[in-house]
Amino acid sequence: MTRRAALAVIAGAGLGFAAFGPRGTRERSDGRVVLDYWEKWTGAEGRAMQGLVDRFNQSQDRIYVRYLTQAGVDQKALISIAAGDPPDIIGLYHYNIPQYAETGALMSFDELDPEGHLRPENYEPAIRPIMLHPDRTRRVRQWAVINTCGTLALYYNRSIFREVGLDPDRPPQTVSELVEANRRIEIRSASGDLERLGFFHLEPGWWSWIWSNYFGRGIYDPASDRMLLDDAATIGAFEWMQSEATRLGVDASRTFRAGLGTYDSTLNGFLTGKIAMVVQGPWLANVIAAHGPKDANGRPTLDYGVTPFVTSDSAFDASQPVGAVESDVLVVPKGCRFPREAMEFIRFTQRQDQVEALSLAHYKNSPLVAKSESFLANHPNRGVRVFDSIAQSPRGFLAPRTRAWPQIKGELDAAFWRLWASERPARDELATLQTRTQAMLDLLEEQRNRRGFSMRGSPG
Repeated sequence: MTRRAALAVIAGAGLGFAAFGPRGTRERSDGRVVLDYWEKWTGAEGRAMQGLVDRFNQSQDRIYVRYLTQAGVDQKALISIAAGDPPDIIGLYHYNIPQYAETGALMSFDELDPEGHLRPENYEPAIRPIMLHPDRTRRVRQWAVINTCGTLALYYNRSIFREVGLDPDRPPQTVSELVEANRRIEIRSASGDLERLGFFHLEPGWWSWIWSNYFGRGIYDPASDRMLLDDAATIGAFEWMQSEATRLGVDASRTFRAGLGTYDSTLNGFLTGKIAMVVQGPWLANVIAAHGPKDANGRPTLDYGVTPFVTSDSAFDASQPVGAVESDVLVVPKGCRFPREAMEFIRFTQRQDQVEALSLAHYKNSPLVAKSESFLANHPNRGVRVFDSIAQSPRGFLAPRTRAWPQIKGELDAAFWRLWASERPARDELATLQTRTQAMLDLLEEQRNRRGFSMRGSPG
């Protein structure tokens, strides 16, 4: 990507939100104020959220929330805000917050919730930074609350562990233990084709950026706004990945992956036993329940365990599990017609009983510090306490908190596949990637400076 092209990509989302046109009113025949709530969810997740909306609508007679699914909600919402006609509540991805905060597209909860009922301290420590980001004055403000959250951990097939003589009650904790488990689990045909693997980086292939965190360092330093792709931890993580690709054979692993089914299907590689271990969030339990093997009475039979993903031997600390944190957030856009009523709905969604009901329906762990024992005891994911421990850990980590993240992740995704194919040594590929992605951050800062503010050195 050229410098000009990179600037265009980043600047294209840099809309200003200073002035808004006149608003109309929305009322039902029964006199209720109508709030438009835009969300991205469909299917079972959307139905669960609609259920929460219905419970709110039935709980009082002054406000009616209209739940509207929007494809590409993050970009559509920006356009609606700039046009002066936004919805009243928006459900975003956690990585959208820096862009929305820096462009002035949101109302802050410092204004919306002056009593502090929905402060970050209500949420697990690893989740709290999601809600916060500096504004143009470099003041850190709260811009969101958590709708649902999930952390990433390692699912493993206990039956396969027993079959190969591994202790299902002691899953791998370090990279060296995982490598040994892989060797014992792996099965090849007489012709050398891969038939079963232990852990496989390419399944599901969604996590291009997480690996260095398990080697002791993330890929981005927010204090200096610098990428760390040429750091020793990152190089070590991807050298390990390349060593696994070499051991398996690049062509053989590609052929094996081509034979795996899609994630949300009965042919999912973990469900069929072709892969014994996979990194996923708590929502995988929903897929297991829906599509996994079952007995004659329709009860799921897959015997799985959940454990924090392994770390390098030098980074191992059983008391502080490492894992990525993802979240969906609720925000109130600048120009919202009914901010007071929007906050009434948001406060309802953040009640412990409603958070737990939605989390259960999504098969996710609760983002709140306060949890009922019944929520944990009755959770459909048997590993919920593991996911919970990662949210509580000081080594739970987020995607880099920068507006440039969508573009940077695109570069990382492409590099991930090149690294697996061993087109270049990891050190060389990462050096190139460091230059390209740092240029994106530098161009973004240049754009900010032209508009009279800087984020570098700010506490976010």
